[in-house]
Amino acid sequence: MRIFRNLGASIRALSAHKLRAVLALSSVAAGVAAVLTTSAIGTGVQQEVLRKTEAMGANLLVVRPAQVASTAARKTIRGVVTTLKVADYQAIAGLNTVREAVPGFEAVMTVKRAGNAMKATVLGTTAPYVEVCRFRVREGRFVDEDDDANARRVAVLGSRVDENLFDGADARGQTIRIRDVPFEVIGVLAGKGVLADGSDEDNFVLIPIRTALRRVFNSTWLNPIFVSVRDPDQITRAEQEITSVLRARHRLDNAGKPDDFAIQNKSKVLANQKQLADSLAALTSGLAAMSLLVGGVGILALMLMSVRERTGEIGLRMAVGARPVNILIQFLLEAALLALGGWVAGMAVGAGATAVVAFGTDWLVAVPVNAIVASLAMAVVSGIGFGWYPARKASLLPPIQALRAE
Repeated sequence: MRIFRNLGASIRALSAHKLRAVLALSSVAAGVAAVLTTSAIGTGVQQEVLRKTEAMGANLLVVRPAQVASTAARKTIRGVVTTLKVADYQAIAGLNTVREAVPGFEAVMTVKRAGNAMKATVLGTTAPYVEVCRFRVREGRFVDEDDDANARRVAVLGSRVDENLFDGADARGQTIRIRDVPFEVIGVLAGKGVLADGSDEDNFVLIPIRTALRRVFNSTWLNPIFVSVRDPDQITRAEQEITSVLRARHRLDNAGKPDDFAIQNKSKVLANQKQLADSLAALTSGLAAMSLLVGGVGILALMLMSVRERTGEIGLRMAVGARPVNILIQFLLEAALLALGGWVAGMAVGAGATAVVAFGTDWLVAVPVNAIVASLAMAVVSGIGFGWYPARKASLLPPIQALRAE
C-alpha cells in the first residue's frame, strides 16, 4: 500500500509542473522512437538481403566476357570479347568444385505479341538453368533437352513479361515474336523481383540455347556461363580453378595478357550490402542511444529543480516520520514515471514513423522484439540512472535544514 501512496504523490508532483514533465518526457520519447524506427529499418534490410541470398543462391558464379576498348576513327569504342565458347562451358562443367554449369547468350531485345511490345532480356539457356539460378516455374514447363537438341522455337516468360504482354490471360500456347521469329510460350516463371545489383529477374524471355545461337543471335560464342559451386565454402577456390582453366584455354599466360573474362560472385554484392546495412544500423543505433542520453539529462535537470523547489515538503515529511528511503523511493518513482511515459510515447511515435516508411517507400521494415525490450530497458535505466542523484540528494537533506528552507 505504501508504494501506491508514493506513486500517487509522485504523479501529483509531476502534474504540478506539466510543461517541465512534458519536455523531459518528450526527450525520452524521441530517443525511443529513434531506436524503434532505425531497428525496424535495419532488420528489414537484413531480412531482404537474406531473402535475396536465398533466392539467388550463395553458391552462384557468373562468367562473362571482359569489356574491351578499341579505337576507330579517333573514337573509343567499347565492347566485349568473343572468346567465351561452348567448349569453355564444358571445361568448367568438368571441374571438381562445380556442381553444374549452364551456358547462355543474352541481349535486350523487343518482344512482341498481338500489337503489344516491350523491351526484355532474351536469354538462350538449357534445362538446368531453372535450378542453378533458383527459379520456379509457375505455369507450364521449362525448356528441356529435347527442345534444345531440336532447336525448337519455344519460350518461357518471366513474370513481368507475362504481365505486360498477356495482362493476366493464360500465355501457354500463345505466340510471341523475337526479331520477327515466332515462338510458342510453354511456361511462365514465378516472380523473384530486383536483385541487389539492380538486375530485374522477372524481365526475361528464356529460349533454348541452340535456338538462340542459330536463329536469333547468329552467334558462336557465349556471354554468360552460370556456375553452381558444390560447396559455398569453396566458392573462392572455384573462382581460382575457373580462372586457371580459361586462361589456359585462351592461351593468356604465354602471351602475358590479362583475363579476357570476368567472374561475378553475386553473393559478394549482397554481403557488401549487408555490411553497409549493419554499419548504418550501428550508426543510427548510436545516435538513438545519444538521444536517450539527452532524455536522461532532461530527467536529471527536472528532478534537480524539483528537489530544490520541494525542500520544505521533504523536511515536513521527515519531521512527521518519513525515512530517507521513503524520500529516495518517491523521487525515483517520479524519474521512472517520466521514463516509462517517454517510452510509451516513443513507441507510439516510432510505430507511426515505421508505418510511414513502410507505406511511403518500397523498403521492407520489421520491428524486432529485442528492439522493443532494449528500448524499454534503456529508457528505464536512463530514467532511474539520471534520477538517482537528485533522489539521493533529497533523501540526505537534514530535516531541520529542509524546514528552514520552507
